Amino acid sequence: MLLQGSEPQTTLCVPEINLADPDFWLRDDFHGAVALLRKEQPISWHEHPECGKGFWALLDYEDIAEVDKDWETFCSKYGVRVYHDAGTKIRPGTGALIELDPPDHTVNRKRVSKAFMPRQVGRLEDYVREQARRLVSQFSDGQEIDFVDDLAAKLPFEIISDLVGIDPADRPRLLELSKIGRSEQEPEYADKPEIPQQAVMELREYGINLAAKRLLDPKEDLISELAQVRVDGQLLDKEELGGYFGLMIAAGSGTTRAALSHGMLAFTQFPEQRRLFISDPVTHERTMADEVIRWATPIKHQGRVLTRDIEFKGVQMKQGQKIGMWFISANRDPRLFKDPFNFDITRDPNLHQSFGAGGPHFCMGANIARREIWMLFQELFARFPNAQAIAEPIRERSLQSNGFKHLRVRLAR
Repeated sequence: MLLQGSEPQTTLCVPEINLADPDFWLRDDFHGAVALLRKEQPISWHEHPECGKGFWALLDYEDIAEVDKDWETFCSKYGVRVYHDAGTKIRPGTGALIELDPPDHTVNRKRVSKAFMPRQVGRLEDYVREQARRLVSQFSDGQEIDFVDDLAAKLPFEIISDLVGIDPADRPRLLELSKIGRSEQEPEYADKPEIPQQAVMELREYGINLAAKRLLDPKEDLISELAQVRVDGQLLDKEELGGYFGLMIAAGSGTTRAALSHGMLAFTQFPEQRRLFISDPVTHERTMADEVIRWATPIKHQGRVLTRDIEFKGVQMKQGQKIGMWFISANRDPRLFKDPFNFDITRDPNLHQSFGAGGPHFCMGANIARREIWMLFQELFARFPNAQAIAEPIRERSLQSNGFKHLRVRLAR
């Protein structure tokens, strides 16, 4: 397994780089290709049969920050995935925060934000550590595991399930539904696109039914709070409740799963960083978590749709066209990050865009994600300080998720 550090190269030339092709993101040299495109053509048009009507790709950190803040011109209400045209798919978060613009977004964000504030997250600290320790303690020295399925997927899913209020007996099925629902670009569903869509709908329906139960019998959980919210005297409708539930499960588990998996690989590729963290995990708590999140960029892009014709940085764009803000490019923009292809757990400041680029959709779960990352690696390396990946990861085939399907890891003291 080769160490990383210097800017990767690519065998592609600019006209051959197609960000709309899901197979592009399976290439070993995609980071090099993205870096080349960012230098030569930071705004470019991309089309592919699996990507609807195509989209404008934004790769420059500052360009993305400008667009993310201008929700009046670049709106979210038609969906935030560039491979979906408006009105063509129901997603986990359809009708919820991620697909709303101010002022609706502002009002809705207040409904659920209190559960994700630092004070609330602090109350979870002992529980998160307990869960991380429990998961790690199941394994023994010398054992080989699939880090994705055995650790990275389980910890964040358990935490968000407890926050939301999901019965433990129902969690294995919901975890499977969330996995299938984000797999619509995987080859096994090429001829069966209805299966991922059915998984999304089943996930949303579970949330609707759970909210109905909590309305009659409230508990101390997020779904109970949502079930009782009234706007102008009216309860949230079923589609809104389903959207909120789907978004919380998808965002609260899948993104941290990807970050943890990339973090494990990075600590293998940069063993001096693993030793540094083990030597003083408390000092490096904040900076380590943010560097893992920058390095991973769990969500490659978010999409927007133009509400009017504009000229942006000399490029003519039309109303109704899709825009892709490629955070995976911005997070390795050398104008913002010194040695961006070095994994450095002391990096400070670390103004990555993995949680958003300064607009209204900044991730509410950021503090929980940081906590989960720090605690899992602290517990893992306390027990297995020489744990390392022993094979190249199997990547998800996706334009949005930057996750791994599998990562073989050997646990070692």
